[in-house]
Amino acid sequence: MPIRGRFDAASREAEATRHWKGADFLSADAELVPEIRHLIISRTRYEAANNGYCTGVLKTLADDTIGTGPRLQYSFEHDDDDMEKLEATLNRREYRWRKWAKAVHLAKTLKMARRSRATDGEVFIKKIHNPKIRSHVKIGLELFEAEQVGASPFDITIEYHDTGVPKEFDGIKYDRHGNPVAYRFWRIHPGSRSLIKMSSDYEVDAKYVIHYANIWRPGQHRGLSEIASTLSVFNDLRRFTNAVLSAAEIAAEISFILSSDAPVDDEDTKVPAKLEAGTVIELCRNAGIALPAGWEASQMKSEQPTSTHTEFVRSKIREAARPLSMSMNVALGDSSGYNYASGRLDHQTYFRSIKNDRDDIEDCILDDLLRDFEEIDRVYYPEDYPDNIQIEHEWMWDGFDHVDPVKEANAQRIRIETGTATLADECAKDGKDWSRVMRQSAREHRMRIKLGLPLITQSGVIEQKEENEDGN
Repeated sequence: MPIRGRFDAASREAEATRHWKGADFLSADAELVPEIRHLIISRTRYEAANNGYCTGVLKTLADDTIGTGPRLQYSFEHDDDDMEKLEATLNRREYRWRKWAKAVHLAKTLKMARRSRATDGEVFIKKIHNPKIRSHVKIGLELFEAEQVGASPFDITIEYHDTGVPKEFDGIKYDRHGNPVAYRFWRIHPGSRSLIKMSSDYEVDAKYVIHYANIWRPGQHRGLSEIASTLSVFNDLRRFTNAVLSAAEIAAEISFILSSDAPVDDEDTKVPAKLEAGTVIELCRNAGIALPAGWEASQMKSEQPTSTHTEFVRSKIREAARPLSMSMNVALGDSSGYNYASGRLDHQTYFRSIKNDRDDIEDCILDDLLRDFEEIDRVYYPEDYPDNIQIEHEWMWDGFDHVDPVKEANAQRIRIETGTATLADECAKDGKDWSRVMRQSAREHRMRIKLGLPLITQSGVIEQKEENEDGN
């Protein structure tokens, strides 16, 4: 008889069936119908608004990912006499981008978008014309929540292309290749109290919309909250805390409890009176009390495990922050129980996750905005866009602070001296532009010579400028 393997996950026993009774074979879109998504969204927003840990985790995630905002840096492979002129050209383009990014509050917008993807699963960024932007590029950014893009209430069935791609799903229209072609927006948020709601939808061409979403499954067209799997964990934190606090309050409010095992009016104990259950006895402060024979007084004790409350919170925070790859000490804002090695190791996983998030933001949002920006900027400054040179670009982000800056500085010096890294590589880790660092260093060097200040060599040794015979 052949031996057949068995998977516990495929067991049909009663216990396993009860455990996985919510499992189904629904597709990604069928699983995330608007009713389900909106229910999850409303609960995540409620928890984020009423749970300090949840709010802190989301804020830390957005702050660490976006920081002060991305910075544009151009590069090129061109080595001739016009190199300095080309660098000046690219510097002007970078300056105009920074001016526009500051005018539209790009960093603030990206932080809000990152938080929205964590709670709602997605956010829509619409590019609009804003004449009040203090830049020659009048592209403004407007954020829309997930509910503000949706299908018409009259669209009951979903039609598909011959390729199996839906022609429209929950407010997003697609071509036969799966590319978005248009988005259906509601002029007024469906959750508003306005009387004008479902009759005021309009379509926006896909080139004016950026859909920043958490796509988890193949074939999924709308985003899923990143904390959906641990949303109940945040709720457990509040419930357990409230239960422990309530038990402690009740125990503190009741000074003592009177109890007696003797029967009422027993001749042997001579208990004089019957004490009704629930009777409240008030005492004066610092006063004593004489109890009749047969009666005893005891203090109310809280049976809640208050001593393990801290460990419970730490355990739950560790689980709640895991979908975001956030280490427990970052989520808690407390590293008191960590040593250097443990804290550094946990941060490495978190930093890798942030780098992946930044790559996603670059591909989905920043590169799209840069293309539109350059298209308009080229009209105003055509001389800054040479056609015979291939220009590349990259995005510089805030670096991650090292716990031991001396060790990190020595490691950078060794990598540069051994040729395993360049100044551009090391500056990029710190979110700095290597060309600006070199130009600033050159300016400072010339200024030191002019003012007669000590010079700093590459080895870090300060050299005093030799005086000539005249003492100058």
